[in-house]
Amino acid sequence: MSMLIVGTLARDIQEWIYNAAEILLYPVLIAALVCLVWVFVELGWLFYEIYLRIRYRDLEALEIRTLRARQAFMEGKPRKAYRYLQETRYSMVIARFLFDLIRNYQTQRLAVKPLKLLQEYEFYTVKRLERTRILVRVGPMLGLMGTLIPLAPALVGLAEGDTQQLADNLVLAFSVTVLGLLIGGIAFAVSIIRDRIYSQDISDVEYLLELLEGGPKRLRAGRRKDTEGRWVDELEPSAAVAADELDEGAPEAATAAAVATAAAEVPTTVTNGPAAAPAAVELPASLDAEPAGEPRASFEDDTMSWAADEDPFASLGPAEDAESRG
Repeated sequence: MSMLIVGTLARDIQEWIYNAAEILLYPVLIAALVCLVWVFVELGWLFYEIYLRIRYRDLEALEIRTLRARQAFMEGKPRKAYRYLQETRYSMVIARFLFDLIRNYQTQRLAVKPLKLLQEYEFYTVKRLERTRILVRVGPMLGLMGTLIPLAPALVGLAEGDTQQLADNLVLAFSVTVLGLLIGGIAFAVSIIRDRIYSQDISDVEYLLELLEGGPKRLRAGRRKDTEGRWVDELEPSAAVAADELDEGAPEAATAAAVATAAAEVPTTVTNGPAAAPAAVELPASLDAEPAGEPRASFEDDTMSWAADEDPFASLGPAEDAESRG
């Protein structure tokens, strides 16, 4: 009795497994078709990236543009520097990196942010490579599943003498095998080529940052000079800044008035000779010393920066004369 129960349970388990495998056949076929479309899309993107690099990549031009951008930053002309940086567009990775770098110069201007952006884009390239690296494994796996699942009905058809069922299942099995191997092969080739391309892009970004940010003196990126050649701390003057300047000047004005009153009250001694000079009044050091920090000054409208949520690549108009835009 127990053997009968065990045999019945074993047959039921085998039937459940067989039914589950048959149910998985169509999801596997759909997944294989999706992966095939996916790998061809990635292959098209790879061809486009290769075209951009062959057509526009020039290391000497990258050096010249970056050095000119650094010189423009040092002269207090950030908009001119942004135009030089935006001319480097031979890679999607570098273009996105420069967009974030310029946005940092316009808004936060953190000294350590460029290095962090470099690390972020290293992770971004790894993420891009994961797309095809997954297909390298998943493609052959789906092909193997699509091969083994139809073999069970094919063997059943062979046992029953149904050659048509046998032929149909074998054709499906071998077709999915070829499809899976094709997906894995294309994905492997795309991953290998992209790995080299993105490694070179990261190397170019490191070189660009070394040219732009390197040197003994810190780069005043994002800051500009006014018409008198003085550095402007703020990107845009506001009413709050003007009010702060008035508040800061009020104590000094009061101090000057008090000193003038004290000087008027100092007595003078009249003698037979020339009138004695009034006693010298020592002025406070705060009136003689220059204000701490860099002076604030207004600047031209043509040096206004873009907003943080605005695309700097789209906001610039056609290139104008460098001297007139400076």
